[in-house]
Amino acid sequence: MKITILWIAVNVLLSIVGAFIFKEKRHNISKEDIPYFIIFLMIFFSIFLLQMTEVKIDPMITSRFAFDFTEKIYNMEGNIVAAFQSIHNVVLDYYFAFVYIIGFPFLLYFTPFLYIISKDIKSLKLAVVAYALVISISLPFLLFFPVHDAWWASSNYAWYNGEAVSFRLYEIWPSSTAILFKFTTLNNCFPSLHSALSAVMTYTAVISKYKKYSYVAILMAISIPIATLYLGIHWLTDVIGGEAIALISIVAALKITGIKWK
Repeated sequence: MKITILWIAVNVLLSIVGAFIFKEKRHNISKEDIPYFIIFLMIFFSIFLLQMTEVKIDPMITSRFAFDFTEKIYNMEGNIVAAFQSIHNVVLDYYFAFVYIIGFPFLLYFTPFLYIISKDIKSLKLAVVAYALVISISLPFLLFFPVHDAWWASSNYAWYNGEAVSFRLYEIWPSSTAILFKFTTLNNCFPSLHSALSAVMTYTAVISKYKKYSYVAILMAISIPIATLYLGIHWLTDVIGGEAIALISIVAALKITGIKWK
């Protein structure tokens, strides 16, 4: 409970600081626009609840169908994750743990918040539609294409004969895993939602030309996928799948919203 409260407090503090640093005045919205802001926010949180529902029902789906594609992923890519873990540095430890636990939720939730306080309904619409598309495309894979975390596979499968992969996040910040497993399960690896959602939010910031915020978002969108490998959580295939879904989602969102990427 204490770590959850601390996590929420840090994200709220970062959002307040971010609001002062990155806010831009884009449009003077009228009273007629207010319902659209409310509708988009409702859609955003509805999609989040759908994602949380997947986490709850995933064990039931897994036990019923007994699918497991972890070995196929490992056979395809081998010891790539272990190669990422061959680099070990205290500074990188804390940096990647921070971007994974703090940077990712900040990027996911602050981005639409930034568009709201900037009175930018067009960018908010793009972010919400892209978010909805990422989750919609990813859900069937998360439910019916289960792939276990790399660190878990390394320790628990008899067929695993590669180099050991450690759960470095637990080693660096043990209490943070209590937060992690509220939002995912051990076999929700493919695709990497950390990669997909961080990429898609960054795309919206770049497309909408939020110059100062784009620099931070790009840094996070690059660091977060690397963090998932460095910490021993995702496979490289998960990251590639997540990035592909992000690109598909943003292109589709641009078509749906009619917004031009200039």
